[in-house]
Parts: sequence; C-alpha cells; structure tokens
Amino acid sequence: MEESKRSFQDIFLERKQNDVAGFYKHGAIQKAYFIGAYARAVVQSSYYSKVSKKNETFKNWLSGQIINFRNLDRIFEMGFRFEQKLKLNIGNNSEVRKLAHETPTATAKGISSAKISFAFVSGYDDYAKFTKTSKIIENQESKTSEEQNNGK
Repeated sequence: MEESKRSFQDIFLERKQNDVAGFYKHGAIQKAYFIGAYARAVVQSSYYSKVSKKNETFKNWLSGQIINFRNLDRIFEMGFRFEQKLKLNIGNNSEVRKLAHETPTATAKGISSAKISFAFVSGYDDYAKFTKTSKIIENQESKTSEEQNNGK
C-alpha cells in the first residue's frame, strides 16, 4: 500500500500539469501556493497544540493580513514562530515548510497581487484536502494492518 502515500508536492505537480494557462510555472506563484499550504498546516495544528489547546491566534492574525508578494515572507516567518512557540506537530511539516522556504523567487514582476492571493488560497485549500485524504488513507492502512495482525 506504499504507492497510495502521496506528498504535498505531488498535489502541486498534478495541479501544475493540468494548468494549460501556465499560471503555476512562475516562481512567485509557486511560493505563494506553498506558503498558503504552510499557513494552513500551522492553522490546523495550532488548534491541537500541546502548549495551548484550540489556539486560533495565528488564524486570527492571518485573517487580518493582506496577501500579496511583499507579505509572503512575513506570513511564513510568523507561521514558523507559531510552529516553534506552540510546539506544533504539523503532519508533513518538513515537506510543506521546506517547499515554502526553498521555492526560489526574487521578484514577482508582472504578477498582480490578485494572482498571488489566488495562489495562496489555492495552496491553503489544497493542503486541507491533502490532509483529509491522507488521514483517510492512513486509517485504511491501519485498519488493513490491524485486520492482518488479528488474523495471524
């Protein structure tokens, strides 16, 4: 069942492959997408924080932010601060954080704030779908292995 495990990058690559307009080929768009996914990971994990249960501080802070290219690094930095401060156990944290942090882009020349915002929200929403799908797969795999162990 190892083939059913997908990484978040697979989700992005699938989106990029189906992108006939070439929207997701730009580095700034990719960065916004991955930071949106990372922000969602922090929001989801904050609610279940060991340090402060049902914490919505980052979510509330994020809701007041303007999503544009200039603020992407600030959003990432604040998400990382909350991850550290609340000792969050973000599923796939190294992958999503790494994608957000390591996607190179020096400029968003010719890309509007609306496009950056759209990419951010796409990543935010795709991460929610990804984690929901991953949990279903994990539950199916654990159920299958449990049945195999009980059958022995």
